[in-house]
Amino acid sequence: MKKKTFLVAIILVAVVVMSAVFVACVNTDLSDYSYPEGFEDVLSGYDLARAEDCDVRVMTFNMLVHMESWGGSEVPPRAKMFVKVLEEVKPDVIAAQEVCSDWHKVLEANIGDEYEIIEPKIDFINKNKTPVIYNKNTLDLIESGYTAYSEGDENGCRGITWGVFTVKATGKHFVLTSTHLDLIREGKEKEELGIMNTQADELLAKISELKSKYGGSVIACGDYNSLESGDTPAYDGKTYGEYAAMKIYEKLADSLVDVKYKEGLDIVCSDSSKAFAPTWDHIFVSGGANAEKLFILDDKVFEKMSDHFAVFADIIL
Repeated sequence: MKKKTFLVAIILVAVVVMSAVFVACVNTDLSDYSYPEGFEDVLSGYDLARAEDCDVRVMTFNMLVHMESWGGSEVPPRAKMFVKVLEEVKPDVIAAQEVCSDWHKVLEANIGDEYEIIEPKIDFINKNKTPVIYNKNTLDLIESGYTAYSEGDENGCRGITWGVFTVKATGKHFVLTSTHLDLIREGKEKEELGIMNTQADELLAKISELKSKYGGSVIACGDYNSLESGDTPAYDGKTYGEYAAMKIYEKLADSLVDVKYKEGLDIVCSDSSKAFAPTWDHIFVSGGANAEKLFILDDKVFEKMSDHFAVFADIIL
């Protein structure tokens, strides 16, 4: 028995060492890379001025892992773009998804003076792919945590990362969650919808728990893999039908408010036809919070950064 335990320990140590060596090979010097043609001009063309009464600027962004099988590519060239976006957009907090170990390594080396990643690990080996990143200069972190969903893919994506923050300038506090639900796959429609439904229930229960414990506003961000409609073309021009998982969106929207549909909302994007097109990424609020301004970095040049557009909003708490 002792020999078996010893062997398992040796294997675990080897895995940790190999993982550390692999991650250490990622180039974190972003000066070695260039921006795509036109990137800086396009970014500077957006009106990124904050709404007058904004308490907190919140971003949700699926960064896309580096794995080719997921459609990803190497992280550093894309991270160079993201760091520039942070410099220009200046979000107070980011709900991130698909933050693989390469992303963690590069971000920690390049944004650590201003931003901090909370709940970066889901265990002593694996990185949390759905962390929250906050600006240490504008927010104080009160408490944070991570809850894995009881069902769903076992790839580090399926869980809820949350943080409780105080806005330094106003003393107002809020709770923010970041999540990434499962998706409906061909041939597994009923099964996947059931899993997503369970995850949505668990997310709403966690939000209710956090709201009860901490009070104030809750901002629930993420890649929900669910569209507002399956019949209306999405932001990418495609129509997804039952794969849109709109029942999941409807469940969430029954309990939370999607800031995109506030009457009179000021929306900044390059293509107005995409402003109200269904999207997988949503910023929901509860507890009195509301949005004054919504931004979508929707120019084609940003497709070189991820297969999702960064979405952010100026929130009044």
